[in-house]
Amino acid sequence: MIWLLAGGVLLAWYLIVRYFLRGKSSSYTLSQLCPSPDCIRCSASLKSVYSTDVSHKLKKMYGKYESLAVHKIEQRLTFDVSALQDVRRPTICYLRNMCDDPWHNQKQKYLQNLLLDSYSVIKSEVVNVVSEKQLWSSSETSFNGSWQKLFLYNQGKKIRKSCQKMPRTTALIEGLDTFMSGVIFGNAFVSILDGQSKIEAHCGPTNLRVRCHMGLQIPEGDCSITVNGVREHWANQECIMFDDSFMHSASNRTDSQRIVLIVDLWHPNLTITEMNIFTELFAVKH
Repeated sequence: MIWLLAGGVLLAWYLIVRYFLRGKSSSYTLSQLCPSPDCIRCSASLKSVYSTDVSHKLKKMYGKYESLAVHKIEQRLTFDVSALQDVRRPTICYLRNMCDDPWHNQKQKYLQNLLLDSYSVIKSEVVNVVSEKQLWSSSETSFNGSWQKLFLYNQGKKIRKSCQKMPRTTALIEGLDTFMSGVIFGNAFVSILDGQSKIEAHCGPTNLRVRCHMGLQIPEGDCSITVNGVREHWANQECIMFDDSFMHSASNRTDSQRIVLIVDLWHPNLTITEMNIFTELFAVKH
């Protein structure tokens, strides 16, 4: 009897430690990355609001969209990501049976080409706003160094003051037919990672999107992004595309700034009908 009791205590202790370590690995950065209660990725209260709304909204969509499409989303969309591996931990929701490729550099080529064809226009507008510090916000995600962002769209909301400073870049992004405009998961921003800075490993809010990084000013040397354990280097006039629901981190070990344009696009495996449904489900709340 004593041995059984001792075994039970040891088992309970093992499970507690395992749970703590697992929670630490998947949510360590989330508790420290962003203290903002308005952050879609990090706010538990916002996650609760949207999960309740989505279930209610889906029931009303059977008369508006093809029933099979709505039914499939009901069956596949989940807000419980506990069954996923720690390398993939979207913080809001997950669509099951989607493409599991972390990298998408060979997909949506025409969108990349649209961005790259306007490289000089985008870079010139970015250069003009770098010194306007009032437009930039610092991120809590970087524990070492400095990470600054200038948002054109922040969680689906258009930041008009910034867009007025970068009108041609804004028009280009708004012209992309898979840009997540008006959706809480949709961002478009310029990202500056200062020299000798590191962005800790973290996951995005959902696998409904693919994130595009366009290199605008990439220093020579060790300046890279790691997604699901695979490391890639940015390059000027090149796009890197990845599913940011996978664990990813970035580092700039040079002495110069790294500047990229970041745009969130609908996942290429979604149909037009599915994109329309998700646009309504996760529309920005005004």
